Amino acid sequence: MLYGPVMGRFPCTALLLLWGISVLSVSLSSQAGLTVEAEPGDDVTLWCQYSLSLSGYIFWFKQTNNSAPDRIACRYYSSSSSSSNSCFFIPESNRSVMRVNSTFSSLTITAVTLSDSGLYYCFIQKEQFMTFSTTTRLQIRERNNVTSKKAEQSAEAGCTSNVVLTLLFGAVIAVLLSALLILIFIRQTDRKDQRDGSAELPLLDQHLQWRNTTAVHYNQLLLNQMDN
Repeated sequence: MLYGPVMGRFPCTALLLLWGISVLSVSLSSQAGLTVEAEPGDDVTLWCQYSLSLSGYIFWFKQTNNSAPDRIACRYYSSSSSSSNSCFFIPESNRSVMRVNSTFSSLTITAVTLSDSGLYYCFIQKEQFMTFSTTTRLQIRERNNVTSKKAEQSAEAGCTSNVVLTLLFGAVIAVLLSALLILIFIRQTDRKDQRDGSAELPLLDQHLQWRNTTAVHYNQLLLNQMDN
């Protein structure tokens, strides 16, 4: 129900004006405001400031792309009792919780979704006076699951490439080391053969000299026997 002393004398013109506000497109993007960013599933609290010395109604509106404002919540604030009550003509939402006092009003939206993005502002109705607050733009952005997944895939691909390159370089180094060891072995074998060949040459020369000397002596002996 509608509480407060204004209930009995709530003017028809004010009701018509509120109805007009709900169906007319009101552009408030030119007003100075804040931008609040959130991700789906977050709880977001929006604030508006005012000075309410008398009893009055406080509304929260939402607007998207210059469309007709949508009434989100409403409460009647009583300055005499410093308390507030819900408005009967706007049903309360389980996801939107509104709190008010004489200077501030908050709107808490639980588990926000992409559809909650838009321009939010307060509307204060004090008897025949109406006041709009500055705007707050709520931007709901998708979580970076796709980006994170791509980053993980890229990291995995990078790790795989690093492993492949490491194995490839290891194989190349192993082949080069094997070739180097084989070359060293061949060179050492050649040097050993050369040393062995050099050591056999003096023995061969001595053997040839001995054979020559023996042949000379043998020939001389034959000649001496023939002369006798």
